[in-house]
Amino acid sequence: MKKVLILSILAFSTMVSSCDRLSNSTEKIGETAGTMVKGIETGVKKARAIKLTYTEALIDKGITNGKVTLKSDKDGGTDNLLSVYLIFSKKFKGKVTAKAYDNDGLEMGRSSIKVDTQSGNAGFYDFHFDKRTNIDRDGKIVLE
Repeated sequence: MKKVLILSILAFSTMVSSCDRLSNSTEKIGETAGTMVKGIETGVKKARAIKLTYTEALIDKGITNGKVTLKSDKDGGTDNLLSVYLIFSKKFKGKVTAKAYDNDGLEMGRSSIKVDTQSGNAGFYDFHFDKRTNIDRDGKIVLE
């Protein structure tokens, strides 16, 4: 009877140890999968990033940007509403024009806004392009 009890305890102990190893392996697989998903997500975000550049004249006027988003205008366009968080390090009064170029470098749209702001201000500004302008993520936007 003692031998059966000892063997049962050893078997149970082995089973618990195996479950712990399985649990640890499952955690490791979960961590690896999570890391992989984050990597893919980062890659997709970078691939979908919008290339935004400035003319020297606009840079000299103290304008930079933060977040940039692209979405469809509610008037039936596709990827034709560009929202740019503009940051002003100098007082600015004037027009800012966004020009959209396709991946072959051909201009395909432009939109202008009027700005009158003080140094240190910032905010989102929307550039509405024609509804036929579909801004591709492999193209570029130039602010001037």
